[in-house]
Amino acid sequence: MTVETGTYINSLNASFPPETDALSEIDEHLKIIKSTIKATFPNVDAAVTATPTELNKKTAIVSDGTNATFNTNITAAKIKTLVGISEPAITTSTDSEGEVTPSLATGITAAEVWNLVKAEALNSTYPIGSIYASVANTSPASAFGGTWAPYGAGKVLAGHDYNDPADADFVAASTDGSSEKTGGAKTHTLSINEMPAHDHTVAFSVQTDMEIFGSSERDISELDGTTNTRTTSSTGGGAAHNIMQPYVVVYMWKRTA
Repeated sequence: MTVETGTYINSLNASFPPETDALSEIDEHLKIIKSTIKATFPNVDAAVTATPTELNKKTAIVSDGTNATFNTNITAAKIKTLVGISEPAITTSTDSEGEVTPSLATGITAAEVWNLVKAEALNSTYPIGSIYASVANTSPASAFGGTWAPYGAGKVLAGHDYNDPADADFVAASTDGSSEKTGGAKTHTLSINEMPAHDHTVAFSVQTDMEIFGSSERDISELDGTTNTRTTSSTGGGAAHNIMQPYVVVYMWKRTA
């Protein structure tokens, strides 16, 4: 009987060797079995412990060296899930007139997209320490998220003085916002040094002064430094005056977290 030949396991014939073969031919059959097993599994150099189920799993992607195709029951979505690739949240389509229409991917809701947009807008537009102003009493937390606290009650904002030398009254207390400098007042009472230089006119009787100083008329200014003085009548109330500039009241918040 002629001994079978083959290179891999699939070339073996289960009918060989027949019972009529000589023992020497059976030896050749054993050799061909060993050679095909080694050729089929050239890199197996240790025990194979995979179960039949695991060994029967199909390759997800098959390639002929040029083109890749998915095996049966394998989809692009399954491959993306396997390797951790997420579908774009928003896709677009363009019609013949160039009009772009956005649409949400499967499983993505408008609320989820908006939450992502809000988080990005919050951190890029209003980082911690930012001031938000509005004429409506609605905390920016409702629009952007984050933690906000009412800020600047009854005060206006003044910019840090970057000049050299800077006006010390307008130099921020810290660069990281950990402390803030405040100042100013709503009203102010003038001191004597703050009052404008001015004169007062004193009314007096020339006849009476002539009786005091003799027959010649003398100006009242000549009485300075003597015990003969004149006092003007008092005026003014000494009350503090308003020093506020024109303003518009708005709601302000500072982001704290």
